[in-house]
Amino acid sequence: MAVNTSSKILSKVINSRVGLNFLVNGRRDIHVTSSVTMPVKIGDKLPSVDLYENSPASKVNIAELTAGKKVIIFGVPGAFTPGCSKTHLPGYVSDFDKFKSKGIDEIVCVSVNDPFVMAAWGKEHNADGKVRMLADTNGAFTKAMDLEKDLTGPLGSVRCQRFSMLVEDGVVKNANIEPDGTGLTCSLSNSLLSQL
Repeated sequence: MAVNTSSKILSKVINSRVGLNFLVNGRRDIHVTSSVTMPVKIGDKLPSVDLYENSPASKVNIAELTAGKKVIIFGVPGAFTPGCSKTHLPGYVSDFDKFKSKGIDEIVCVSVNDPFVMAAWGKEHNADGKVRMLADTNGAFTKAMDLEKDLTGPLGSVRCQRFSMLVEDGVVKNANIEPDGTGLTCSLSNSLLSQL
């Protein structure tokens, strides 16, 4: 099999769990195994990743933050974007007391933005003391949870898919990922409340 044909086959199977043996000059020369990564699911443990609150000097390790607590984490494609500002964040702010009454210790909003933008966005929506606004500055948390969404066209970079999850002691107990990555259905506050 010619090497360029092997490359074509490799590109077709790169997103599947498969082992391939290629015959080159009658010998098996190449063995490739690749696996599909799936978005966060129930039972997954949160990665030990630093996010930032208010400034680059204030690191918050998400695994440490959720240790021994019941925490709601929701992610949005971008601060100050219309759906995030009109519906998503305001819903969690207004439902803060309802979540607290169900034993939730913290509510966290995550976005691939800088911490200054996240702080300003939270302030504009009266999130102080209700929703912690954490910046995933380089997308490390988003990548680790396999929740990346390429929004380089409309927003200039790879961002976070819209999601919500219940985390207990660092383990995902419930996860809602918008089917298109950006919609406003299953990840909204009222949807998550109905699951608690």
